[in-house]
Amino acid sequence: MDVLSDILKVVHILSAIFMAWPYYALVAVNQRARLGPPLGDRTDTFIENIIKNRTIPCYVFQASVFISGLGLVFLGGGGLDTLITNRLLGIKFLLLLVVAGILTSVHTGLQPRIDSLFDKAGTPPFPEEIAKEIGQLRSTRKNRASMCLFCVLVMAMLGVQVWAPFPLWLNGVLVLALAAFTMRASNSETPYGWA
Repeated sequence: MDVLSDILKVVHILSAIFMAWPYYALVAVNQRARLGPPLGDRTDTFIENIIKNRTIPCYVFQASVFISGLGLVFLGGGGLDTLITNRLLGIKFLLLLVVAGILTSVHTGLQPRIDSLFDKAGTPPFPEEIAKEIGQLRSTRKNRASMCLFCVLVMAMLGVQVWAPFPLWLNGVLVLALAAFTMRASNSETPYGWA
């Protein structure tokens, strides 16, 4: 059982690391914005294809986090009720559902609308009205990626303390720090990482 538990821990942590994709998407989007027009050029299409083709891997990582997390709970002697009795696990689970919901809304709502506008626009330069609408939809997608990043960071922070919680004040300070970093990542290339 110890070996299985160790394997599940590694799968859980690696999957959580891979869920940090929204951070790298924000970096790519912010770098793309620095290049400026034209919308729909090869670089723009390249970045767009990377972003929209990460949905399935994101679902796989989310499922891996969920399954390995439940496995760790069961191997530790808990049951599904642990998601209720252990507040930190419950919050992590709810945040995972929020991330899955945001990803689903982007995948089924925003991204098809963006793709449709690109198809409608044809080749660059795009009509101003279509370019504006694509920009607005991309801005919404970027905001949702920021929300996902914040949720993933909070889940990681809570994961460290599932069995030995930090003081409430420290959690508050850390959540504020994660929110500040998320806003910074959403609005800059974070050239110095955390700093």
